[in-house]
Amino acid sequence: MNKLERNLIDNILESEVKLGRACDPITFYYPQSSLTELLDCSVDKLPVKIAEFLENEKDRLGNVIIGELENEKGRYAVKIPAEGVAWVHKNYEPSDFMKEFVQEIQKPHNTLENIAELFRRYSSEILISKVSEDEWAFSFKDDAIDPYVYHIEQNVFGLEYHRFTRESYNKMMGEEYLHGRVFGRV
Repeated sequence: MNKLERNLIDNILESEVKLGRACDPITFYYPQSSLTELLDCSVDKLPVKIAEFLENEKDRLGNVIIGELENEKGRYAVKIPAEGVAWVHKNYEPSDFMKEFVQEIQKPHNTLENIAELFRRYSSEILISKVSEDEWAFSFKDDAIDPYVYHIEQNVFGLEYHRFTRESYNKMMGEEYLHGRVFGRV
């Protein structure tokens, strides 16, 4: 499985956990830098890699459509047809971690410590990095548990998160996260 296919499957499963199972078409939006990362290519090779990806996915995700947005150059829409979403539901299940994470993040009055405890239930080796007073990044050292970085913000509405590949997060936040600390408490 290539990185873009894995990311799309994970995004569909995350959507299922958050919103419930539906076999409708779904669209995700990616900046060009994310597509080049997930397809392991340079910008000049992106059209060729997209065409190869679309051809290779016909038996799994169906007739996926990937196109650059006309009004936002450098941003791409990736549309998975209903049959592709159904294929994901038939062949994959959300991880226990993803189910528990979404449940925990949606609880009223939850805290960053609650999130840290959830991560610790899955591994004693987690990376936690303080981004600002109200923002933290969490991930597992072992990508086999979950390969993503969860950027979590605590605000008046509670906790909100964004999920990134480690490579995208490191590019966005700088190399400091690569050297995140493994420690016991938030």
